[in-house]
Amino acid sequence: MERRDRSECGDGGTTGRTAISRRAALGASGLAVLSLLARPSSGREESPEEHDAAIKARLEQRKAFGERMRNAGSAEERARMMAEIREMDRQRAVEAFKCTLKLSDQEWSVLKPRIETVYNLVHPPLAMRDGADRKGSELEHKRAELREVLDRSGTEANEIKSKLTALRMARDKADQELAKARKDLRQLMTLRQEAELVLSGLLD
Repeated sequence: MERRDRSECGDGGTTGRTAISRRAALGASGLAVLSLLARPSSGREESPEEHDAAIKARLEQRKAFGERMRNAGSAEERARMMAEIREMDRQRAVEAFKCTLKLSDQEWSVLKPRIETVYNLVHPPLAMRDGADRKGSELEHKRAELREVLDRSGTEANEIKSKLTALRMARDKADQELAKARKDLRQLMTLRQEAELVLSGLLD
């Protein structure tokens, strides 16, 4: 697709390359997660007034989140809140590609769904082991099921084999879905944009 000037991306597109990694997000402590809320959602250069207002809003957001964490009534509630923060960071990481790829609003409306699909396959959400609302990719669930079987004493070999086979099938399916999603996305990329996504890990 045609490249456009990034008038709204004051950092020259580095936001997409410096977005927090999935591993860092998942392993972050409460204080580190709070720091995610302090990051601007885009690299657009702000006026001093906008900058001050944005800082104030982010501080209020951090304060509100900290209050919610302190008042959380259970470990499950705190886990849901952490998942909420991770989802916010995922959306921030996806949105950053608009600047990285120098896309207009119209181009972004076409490409965002494809980029989001690839991003979610490359960085699948965690499977939640507890609670009725189990989220996460099929592959994550199969990994969790195999881990549960291996951690259980006295597990029969045929049960381990069954879970291992299911994991391998889920991995093959995920690989096929990722290959197709990458092909669909690559068809709309210029060579420079494709190179940017290779560096980011979205394309191979």
